[in-house]
Amino acid sequence: MTLRGFSRLPLIATMAVLAGCAGHRTLHAPDRAADAARDEQAANQAYASGNIPQAASLYESVVAAAPEDPDAWFRLGNARFRLQKLDEAGQAYERAIKLRPDYAQALYNLGVVRLKQAQAALVASARASEPGDGLRGDSGRIVQRLARVGDDVGARNKGNGGAPPFIVEPTDER
Repeated sequence: MTLRGFSRLPLIATMAVLAGCAGHRTLHAPDRAADAARDEQAANQAYASGNIPQAASLYESVVAAAPEDPDAWFRLGNARFRLQKLDEAGQAYERAIKLRPDYAQALYNLGVVRLKQAQAALVASARASEPGDGLRGDSGRIVQRLARVGDDVGARNKGNGGAPPFIVEPTDER
């Protein structure tokens, strides 16, 4: 073989490997879709029965298989919220909103997450402040106001995600 033939050999081998990888992925796409559908159904059942850790794990699988599905991200956000993982819930809602900017339920739930995070930060601020410090009093007053807002929201929605305010749940059964 000539030097020219040797320089093509690695290129041809690489192309063959890549073609095999692409073909492998295409062959199993229906299987992955079926697995994702089964995981989603199982996640919805686990969530409805109160097994939130299992639901969250299954929703993780669903969004890994269908990362462009805003409803899957929304449901993952709800499971994370119910597990008191507010940062992770917020990230899931943000992803749902990025995929569907007019997703009112996800926007609402993101607001609830941010409200709860604000309350927690202000409570921590009040506790960390010295007695008599103006910051302690300001933080306490804001926490009380936010709690009233949360109570108002919770009274309207009567949810079950912990202390008010509550998140909204999906309205459609998939």
